[in-house]
Amino acid sequence: MGTHIDCIIPKEKDYSVKEVTEKLNGVFEKVKPEYLHLEKSGTFTKKVNGNWWITKIEADKENPEYVTGEGDSFNINIYKNVVCIGCVERFSSLYLTEKSISNDLFKIITELGEVFRSSNKILIGAGGFGETDFITDIAYIQNANFEQICKKMTKINGNPAKSLKELNEKSWFLKE
Repeated sequence: MGTHIDCIIPKEKDYSVKEVTEKLNGVFEKVKPEYLHLEKSGTFTKKVNGNWWITKIEADKENPEYVTGEGDSFNINIYKNVVCIGCVERFSSLYLTEKSISNDLFKIITELGEVFRSSNKILIGAGGFGETDFITDIAYIQNANFEQICKKMTKINGNPAKSLKELNEKSWFLKE
């Protein structure tokens, strides 16, 4: 279930490239031990250094403006109404405790989301195989907001998990 992890949070304000970079670098410093453990024990995370590449993509005839970037097995896309954070580690890494990275991975993802929101709202889904592909498309192309995305996820994937333990049976987690 899921080739990667997608996290979506409500966007509360606009951010400059510099501001995004500073926020993401600050998270690295805050949770550096978790990043290093992910590098050591994760499947796809290699050579963490806390550096992010961030850029603004200007609007064109068919696509809206957004901010995008990558760093240390994570990526970020800031659309009009939501912030999407992705991770290359498998979705199952969030609930398979024998991998010993689930707590670290969840902490990094939630810390990345926390610097861009004041609410507790967070959606974490299994990326790939269609679970979140459609959702990220409507966030980007149709400017869907967090509530619209949650409704569509429920329609596509059923009710969300309310804890990480439930993720072995469900393809997404929601905290409102």
